[in-house]
Amino acid sequence: MKQVLVLGTGYVVKPLVDYFLEECKYQVFVASRDNNRSGQIIAGRPNGKRILWSAKPPYDELNRMVGEADLVVSMIPPSMHPIVAKACISNHVDMVTTSYISPEMRALDEEAKGAGILILNEIGEDPGMDHMGAQRVIHEIEADGGKVKSLTSYGAGIPSFEHNRNPMGYKFSWSPMGLMRAGENPAAYIKGGKRIEVSGEELFKHNWLVDIHNLGTFETYPNRDSTIYIDQYGLDADVDIYRGLLRFPGWCNTMQGFKDLGLFHSGDPQELSSMTYRQFTASLLDASDTQDIRQAAADHLGEARGSELLARYEWLGLFDDEPVAISKGSPVDVLVDLMLRKMAYAAHEKDMILIHNEIIAEFDNRIERRVSTMRVEGRPYGHSAMSRAVSLPAAIASRLILEGAICQKGVVMPTDPEIYKPVLSELLKHDYRFEHHTSVL
Repeated sequence: MKQVLVLGTGYVVKPLVDYFLEECKYQVFVASRDNNRSGQIIAGRPNGKRILWSAKPPYDELNRMVGEADLVVSMIPPSMHPIVAKACISNHVDMVTTSYISPEMRALDEEAKGAGILILNEIGEDPGMDHMGAQRVIHEIEADGGKVKSLTSYGAGIPSFEHNRNPMGYKFSWSPMGLMRAGENPAAYIKGGKRIEVSGEELFKHNWLVDIHNLGTFETYPNRDSTIYIDQYGLDADVDIYRGLLRFPGWCNTMQGFKDLGLFHSGDPQELSSMTYRQFTASLLDASDTQDIRQAAADHLGEARGSELLARYEWLGLFDDEPVAISKGSPVDVLVDLMLRKMAYAAHEKDMILIHNEIIAEFDNRIERRVSTMRVEGRPYGHSAMSRAVSLPAAIASRLILEGAICQKGVVMPTDPEIYKPVLSELLKHDYRFEHHTSVL
């Protein structure tokens, strides 16, 4: 029986473990500092075992766990992946993650090859299915004798249209703190042959509206450095490329306002046990807690007191006289806690993932636009669309590695047909499919 070590018990882990236990009949060890959550994920199934693991140095316990596994899936924070990868290299054990390839991970490529192992990254939803969908179309264009001139790729995890019912236009199907950290990443893309760079501080100011056929109008802002994928996708250096996130309109203004209020700060924790939310917000504005805090926030942000932005903050509770719910923390901790309380999915509510790729290709006698769109909703009282979209590609790829169907070595992402073809094929059985449309321009 194959033994898989799963590190972490976050929002998206359970469908991964379900796949290993129910479909593959593997023995699965779930290692986490949250033993209760591990138990909920395993749900009493005999081939599931939980390990209490603090993820802190020294890493002797990690090395022992890795050495006893046939494959490791790391679903813990990305900063830990290189540590896990080194343990996998030492023990000659393959590794899978859904996270972006960091420079530290990229630097382990030769060591991984030397150890004869695969470290597969970016095999989730975004990144993951977006890569695989785009790469398949790129290879089809090349096989038809065409040349890619531009690639635009959007990804989203948002409430379904039916359950988009709060003024923020968002609910959490993944880590809120991860969302905050991602909101500080710089970005870059190429448009009209020019490289556009966006600082982390300016990220949410750099947005525009985009219409997706048959789905509606969304707001987009750039997602990290798109330009590194020119080489990864095997494209020519003169191609335009943009990878962006989609949200319902108003999101970027809301997030930029949080930044301008200081709510993204994650420094030393402060004592909060004697504060109300109104007093907390006043402290961010250097205002007296006897002032009209909504007006003070409006003045600080250059907004009218009755603006939609201030109404969102009112709804979230930033101006309430209620006690702050956490006793100690930084401003971002307060914001994340509030968001989790007000912006979680109810059991019956559905989230929605969107992946939309548009590729302009030049042929001898024509120019084509090839569009691929995936939209999947979550299951009421079941798994979210996001949790399955992130975990199923990783789970399927893990099975293929263990069965010897994927033979690549080193630090890679899923852009080789050996990986993306069988993964996309099996995803069809789970109702994750791209709809394709081609038009001549």
